[in-house]
Amino acid sequence: MQSEPSRNYSELTEFILLGFRTSQETQVFLFLLFLLIYLAIVLGNISMLIVIKIDYRLHTPMYFFLRNLSLLDLCYSTVIAPKTLVTFLSKEKKISYNGCATQFFFFALFVGTEGFLLAVMAYDRFSAICSPFLYTVRMSQQACVRLVLGSYVCGCINSMIQTGFTFSLSFCQENRLDHFFCDVPALIKIACVDTFVNQIVLFVLSALIIVTTTSVILVSYVYILSTVLKIPSSQGRSKTFSTCTSHITVVSLFYGTVFFMYAQPGAISSPEKSKIIAVFYTLVIPMLNPLIYSLRNREVKNALKRILLKKIERERNCDMACENHTRVTEFILLGFTSNPKIQVSLFILFLGIYTVTLLGNFLIVTVTSMDPALQTPMYFFLRNLSLLEVCFTLVMVPKMLVDLVSPRKNISFVGCGTQMYFFFFFGSSECFLLSMMAYDRFVAICNPLRYSVIMNRSLCLWMAIGSWMSGVPVSMLQTAWMMALPFCGPNAVDHFFCDGPPVLKLVTEDTTMYEMQALASTLLFIMFPFSLILVSYTRIIMTILRIPSATGRQKAFSTCSSHLIVVSLFYGTASLTYLRPKSSQSPESKKLVSLSYTVITPMLNPIIYSLRNNEVKGAVKRAVTRKVFQKINVF
Repeated sequence: MQSEPSRNYSELTEFILLGFRTSQETQVFLFLLFLLIYLAIVLGNISMLIVIKIDYRLHTPMYFFLRNLSLLDLCYSTVIAPKTLVTFLSKEKKISYNGCATQFFFFALFVGTEGFLLAVMAYDRFSAICSPFLYTVRMSQQACVRLVLGSYVCGCINSMIQTGFTFSLSFCQENRLDHFFCDVPALIKIACVDTFVNQIVLFVLSALIIVTTTSVILVSYVYILSTVLKIPSSQGRSKTFSTCTSHITVVSLFYGTVFFMYAQPGAISSPEKSKIIAVFYTLVIPMLNPLIYSLRNREVKNALKRILLKKIERERNCDMACENHTRVTEFILLGFTSNPKIQVSLFILFLGIYTVTLLGNFLIVTVTSMDPALQTPMYFFLRNLSLLEVCFTLVMVPKMLVDLVSPRKNISFVGCGTQMYFFFFFGSSECFLLSMMAYDRFVAICNPLRYSVIMNRSLCLWMAIGSWMSGVPVSMLQTAWMMALPFCGPNAVDHFFCDGPPVLKLVTEDTTMYEMQALASTLLFIMFPFSLILVSYTRIIMTILRIPSATGRQKAFSTCSSHLIVVSLFYGTASLTYLRPKSSQSPESKKLVSLSYTVITPMLNPIIYSLRNNEVKGAVKRAVTRKVFQKINVF
């Protein structure tokens, strides 16, 4: 009975998000409304993150959990809002099958985690009010980190179960989702098999999470209320309970909407009701949470006032400092060493590496362009990767080589900004191109019969253009913000090129806010494409493990091995540079790590793809053979 649906299921590659079925004018109005709400979410939650990070008075367990709550609100609204905004203005309101699964996985992960985190926050308030003398012992930094990690683990388990059960269903011809994002109730409705088990799993799992977390919250607040009522003075009771009011409000909003959405079987049969409730917990609540905690929390309001006052004072001090000192017009790149003999040795070494890098990447570009056997999407992306590597190294290495043999190692202010811009541009572009290459391997292995249709020439071209252009926003934002900061003091950059962290050390004002936005953009432009790579390879590995023969599995996986090594090298070194705590980094270690991804990795990539790829090796042999025969014919 299920063989035919299963066959049709494999052919389903996309869903149609019906969203809010209204007139075009209403769609435009909803777009503007949702855009304003999303901007408020981003600004509110990022502001909360920055305030808690900057003000030392808020470095307590309560605000550590609040910082994680703001991060979760920001994450799960970002999973939904951008795609929803696009569908409002787009005629084709499509989302791919894999995009739908990915969207739901991360949505379920962040929402489930938030539920557990709210229970943890209730336990924190219980410990603070009912056991104040043991509070610092119970809620130590290590304990807080474990509680947050536990929340994420529970959210991940929930997400994996929900996604696994939902996307194991068969979807036949009907692919229209009566929702504005990929949610379980809407997906269950269009399945062409019996979904009774899925509905029961959804109901039981949701009820289990809600009952477990709300029980922790209710028990905590029962003890809190009994303790508060024992306080003799009304002022003391009011002051003590005021630390819980914001949390109670947030819990009521979150659990109220989630309960009506998932813990009631009737919610599945009412699409319009589901959409309205979903708008509330995906967009409205993440917007309200920072407002609730800022307007109803005296400590947060005082922290905001202190930050504003400090900002005004810093600007005044900075203006005075820049009046007494000449603004920096050039930087000195200290590089590696001042020893002339070592500098000559490094020059010869890096020149050799750079020559190999150029020859290797130009060889890949030439071979993949000329050989008819390599005119496939995989080698089209590889050609773009080699071009990116050439451009990436061109930004840093020639200047570094000149500095190694030059007595003056200066670079102008504008030159430093230009170098920084193109470094961020090509680095971010490579992140996204590697994720596109992972998607290409996913389609080739998981959908081989539809590979040529899905990865058509037009799509590959747009994916490549999109990867190159993805570097524009991060490079513009990072460089503009950095170069707008005041440089009025020292100008010696303890690095071999103008990278963000060493240049930032020379700024003559507090750079905490810039560091926060730099970290946010780095996480977005490194971790988002990396998440796409992880999802692609999860599906690839699942598909490969189903192949019966060991030879077949090895052959399928061999097409991914080169890309996996390149991804590991690139993301490993980039993470070590930009995501490690400051305390664990010394200038020399940062230079060595930077060398690995600016000089070593671009040299290794063409070697990896040529030595571990039979098709490339065959193409090189054919090219050499043709060249030899041409010379013989000439003679």
